[in-house]
Amino acid sequence: MLQMPFSRRPVLMLLVAAGIGLFASLLPARAAEADSFIRQVGNETLKALEDRSITQEKREDLLRNLLTTHLDLEAVGRFCLGRYSRSLTDAQRPEYQRLFEDYLVKVYSQLLAQYNGETFEVREGARSAGSETIVESQILRQNGPPIRVEWKTHEKNGKPLVTDVVVEGVSMAFTQRQQFESVIQNNGGKIDALFAAMRKQIARR
Repeated sequence: MLQMPFSRRPVLMLLVAAGIGLFASLLPARAAEADSFIRQVGNETLKALEDRSITQEKREDLLRNLLTTHLDLEAVGRFCLGRYSRSLTDAQRPEYQRLFEDYLVKVYSQLLAQYNGETFEVREGARSAGSETIVESQILRQNGPPIRVEWKTHEKNGKPLVTDVVVEGVSMAFTQRQQFESVIQNNGGKIDALFAAMRKQIARR
């Protein structure tokens, strides 16, 4: 086995130690930034939901702004399409991204319409998981135990963005991926079948 000359090994060890020290010093700052980011997302979402008199159209506008500001729509959309993302033509790719955004807005605005005074609490101490940072939080309900929610985030162009939300251990992105893949598989592997299903969901009132 090749070994470095003895005189250079202490230099390498010093560099490794310095790197570890630098990484360790960055972790608290990264965790604090992630905690603050998710707290901001949660508060903005709750603020958007407080007005129970807003129309469905207004709720969708508020949610679209939240998604386009805080979610990595491109990365999440690609993940949800799974292996079929490689099958998209140049014409289908932008069409899918538009449909994916509209689909999320429609589905989650309907879910958020069920808001009933729940509050949101971020648990301090985000943890690193490779290139992602995971922030733990709870949704506190008036009737019933808290709901545990984990937020996965990463940095893109110097800005933190959400890549997944895990509710009581269930990944929203992975669940959506399974649904999309099921639609495509049940229709002979045709991505256009998924597009049609998404348009149908988007058109629902």
